[in-house]
Amino acid sequence: MYSDRPRSVRAFSRLVLGAVFAWSASAAWAWESLTFDLPSGGKESLWRDELARQWQGATEKRVEGGRIDVLTDQYAIEVDFPHKWHEGLGQALHYSNVSGKQGMLAIIAYAQGEANLHGKSRQKLEMIERICLTNAIKMVVLFPNRPEEFNRRPVSKNN
Repeated sequence: MYSDRPRSVRAFSRLVLGAVFAWSASAAWAWESLTFDLPSGGKESLWRDELARQWQGATEKRVEGGRIDVLTDQYAIEVDFPHKWHEGLGQALHYSNVSGKQGMLAIIAYAQGEANLHGKSRQKLEMIERICLTNAIKMVVLFPNRPEEFNRRPVSKNN
C-alpha cells in the first residue's frame, strides 16, 4: 500500500496509526457518573430530589420559561431519561442562560453502573455527550443501585 513511499515515511505512518488506534481504544468519556440507591424505573422526581439532596441544590426553581430541576451554586441541572435527551439539552441550555450558571444535563441510566452499559446504550450516551460538549453543557449520568422494570400500565384490549 505504501511501497512507493520511503521507508522512514512508512515507519512514521505505522507509528502514527498505531498511536491513534491505541488512544481510541483506551479513550474514556468525560462524563461524570453518580450511583443512587434508586430503582431504574423510579420517577424522574425521585432522581431530581436525590441529586439536589446530595449536591445541596434547590429543586424546581422557577425562572422565565420554566423550572430548573436542580439549581446549585454552580449548576443549572435538567434531569431526564435518555429518551428525552433532546428536550433536556434544550432546557439545560435555556436554564444556563437565564441563571448564569453552568448548564448540566443529568441523564438517568437504566443500567446498573457504567460497566454494565452495552452497545446502543453506551453509543447513545457518547453521542449525547458529544452534543453537550459542543454546546458547553456538562453531562452527568445517574446510575441506579436497584435496576427494576418500569411500572407500565397494562395495555387494555378493546374487544
